[in-house]
Amino acid sequence: MITTINEFKDMNRDIVITIPATIKWDEYKLELDKAAKGEILNYKVSNFPKTDRGNRCYICYKGHVIGYHIIHDLVSHEFTCSTTGKEWKGKFVQRTGTFNEIEPIPMKGFMGFRYFEH
Repeated sequence: MITTINEFKDMNRDIVITIPATIKWDEYKLELDKAAKGEILNYKVSNFPKTDRGNRCYICYKGHVIGYHIIHDLVSHEFTCSTTGKEWKGKFVQRTGTFNEIEPIPMKGFMGFRYFEH
């Protein structure tokens, strides 16, 4: 239960993650298409961001923030990637639904997540 204005602000923060430039956009677009059909996309993090379901998870790719998904959940779990077959275990930001493109905003890529002020 949220008891202070700071807790409310923490739980209503959008984040941004980076998709490595080594990933070809056409290949990643296939993942976005799966998410648009209801599949869950998992992004591994070392710790959970102070955000919540329903907030935005923006994508930085090749030096620009280009769009966002709505955060579906923050979970610790194990799974096998349906695209690569790779086994994953840990903490993940889950996203699903339509990828909402935006006018590109310059931002240098980084590892992990950052809070996104807009």
